[in-house]
Amino acid sequence: MNVTSQFESEIARYHEWRTALSRSVHEYHDWLEQTNQLDVQQSIRFYDLLETLNKGHMLLAFLAEFSRGKSELINALFFSSFKERLLPSDVGRTTMCPTEIFHDPNEEPYLKLLSVETRYRDESISQLKNMPVEWSKIRLNVDDAKQMKQAMSALADTKRVYALDARMMGLIPMFDESGSAPNEDDVVEVPAWRYAIINYPHPLLTSGLSVLDTPGLNALGLEPELTLSTVPSAHAVLFLLGIDTGVTKSDLEIWDRYVKATLPAKIAVLNKIDLMWDELKSAPEIKLGIDRMIETTCQQLNLTQDKVFALSAQKALVGRIKEDRDMVDRSGIERLETYLAAKIIPIKRQILAKAVTNEIGTMMIASHRSCAQKLEANLVQLNELNQLAGKSRDLTMKMWQKVSAEKESYNAALAEYKVQRGSFNQKRNAVIDVFNPVKLDILCSQSLQAISDSWTTPGLTRGMRELIKRVSGEFSSVTLAGEDVLRLMEGVYNTFHERFQFATMEMPSLDFEGPRNKLQLLVYETEQFCKDPVNVVMTAKQFMVRRFWRMLVEQARKIFNEARTDTERWLAAVPLPLETQIRDHKAQLESRLASLAKINERSGAIKEEVAKLEAERKKIQSQVNLITGLILKVRDVGPAPDTVAASAPEEVNKLAPMMPTLFATSLASSTSSAPPAPMLSDSEFTQTTRFAALPQQTEHLDTVKFAAPV
Repeated sequence: MNVTSQFESEIARYHEWRTALSRSVHEYHDWLEQTNQLDVQQSIRFYDLLETLNKGHMLLAFLAEFSRGKSELINALFFSSFKERLLPSDVGRTTMCPTEIFHDPNEEPYLKLLSVETRYRDESISQLKNMPVEWSKIRLNVDDAKQMKQAMSALADTKRVYALDARMMGLIPMFDESGSAPNEDDVVEVPAWRYAIINYPHPLLTSGLSVLDTPGLNALGLEPELTLSTVPSAHAVLFLLGIDTGVTKSDLEIWDRYVKATLPAKIAVLNKIDLMWDELKSAPEIKLGIDRMIETTCQQLNLTQDKVFALSAQKALVGRIKEDRDMVDRSGIERLETYLAAKIIPIKRQILAKAVTNEIGTMMIASHRSCAQKLEANLVQLNELNQLAGKSRDLTMKMWQKVSAEKESYNAALAEYKVQRGSFNQKRNAVIDVFNPVKLDILCSQSLQAISDSWTTPGLTRGMRELIKRVSGEFSSVTLAGEDVLRLMEGVYNTFHERFQFATMEMPSLDFEGPRNKLQLLVYETEQFCKDPVNVVMTAKQFMVRRFWRMLVEQARKIFNEARTDTERWLAAVPLPLETQIRDHKAQLESRLASLAKINERSGAIKEEVAKLEAERKKIQSQVNLITGLILKVRDVGPAPDTVAASAPEEVNKLAPMMPTLFATSLASSTSSAPPAPMLSDSEFTQTTRFAALPQQTEHLDTVKFAAPV
């Protein structure tokens, strides 16, 4: 297998894994629905998760100054089968606007272009994506090379506008190099488009890959959304350099500003090595020169050598179009493709697996514990019935009296818990109230006062620091309230563990480390923005500061809402394992006493009850297989769901490092001898998500009612 097909194969495997995981989540949702364990809020939660899985593209962002060969490398990596240059990369013809490339099979191939005049307005690119009227759409005929090349040439379009208009859009400096302001009647050349979107049916894109081509330092600085949201969310950044120039001052500015501090998967590409193919030098001499440039680049960017690649995108593209194997080998592109296949694709798999565990992890473990506990209870009940076979009615009555006494003790504990659950609800509501969206609006308004009316970069820094300070203060208050909630529930857990041998739980604390780090990153981005001479001196300052502030607030709001969602998930997870065990214990007592009552009525009922339990055990076993199979798919280990053992503790526990603490602890318990627990039904405690509070009533805590045998 050649390396190119290996890269394509890894993308295809990722696509198959994602599809299988999505199918398993569907099956789990259907099972919960069929067994009345799903409410409306949880269905919404599943819908959001399935949308995440279906749209789980892996984003590769290409960053560089102009004329470093980004478009040519994208052509060589993804579009050589087109047998033409899909993206413009000729001399003097380069992509002028940020370009997003992906494939949505539900839509026809197209090129969408966003007019540069939208920069007059306040909407972000994300907002404008939901406004079709703002985009110029060109249908693409992938079978017509001439039409495709003509359509793609629009990416390099420019237009001439008055200097005043260019300044109002923030596209030209306020002052030239001599310190003079351009004449407002002057005509200047600017990009015709602000952003481009390409929907192209390439196998790699169809399998879940997407590409972002970002042209130049100035273009990045003009769109805060790219630097605050889009590029930081990429799964890998390919940073292109010219091997003839090495790391220039402007290259280093882009690296330090947009790459170095924000992304874990960073790759440097020294392009145009064909410039070093000197016929007067031997192959070892050429290799020595390339190796020297790689070593220098590693030192300047603080990268290890395995993350720096020397290649010729142009020769790779030509070699693949002409099917010249030697030229492709010499271009060096396959080493980069091997790295992408081996290192970057697994990152995306882990991200999607984490999304599943974050959204429904507690539900999965609760279901697994529930089924395992039902199997154990099934065996206990079978043992009881076998002991009664051929025995007197007196023994049946004694057994009933024993279980009845357990029921009375259990009812007393439930009455106590109803009071404690009321306290939990009050504390929970107080925690959620901190994340009221109106509160964030107030925090933003207060922070905005620090900027005053000047809209200067120092004012922007003050405003951002003030906002982060206030939001972090809210996180601290929620953390303290969460510790109070945890102490309450730990006491309840201990009570039920000691009195009824419920499984022990090690509950995690409420942690805002992730949101805090994201907020600090916004502070860093603000400081870098304010240090950038393009924003401090060279552009219409108030225009850029206002736009950057709007994007900062938008990102802060996103982080704030994510923290609220995490908090709601945590609050739902804390009582869930206990309450699932409460319901299961109630069901077990009901089943045991009902069986004893039937046996007391007629001796032949034992065989009927045993047969009923045997059939129930097979049904529960299939449910265990289904849930365990889903858990294994998240980890991508173990056998297929229909061959999974009842508990599969060794394989299932491999998932633990990827899960939240509560998830992992519950899983360990569910595969041990301790009784596991299920989800609560729609009529009982409801686990909620996304700005919905848990219900106040606790119907399942009512006294357990049984009928005494005759």
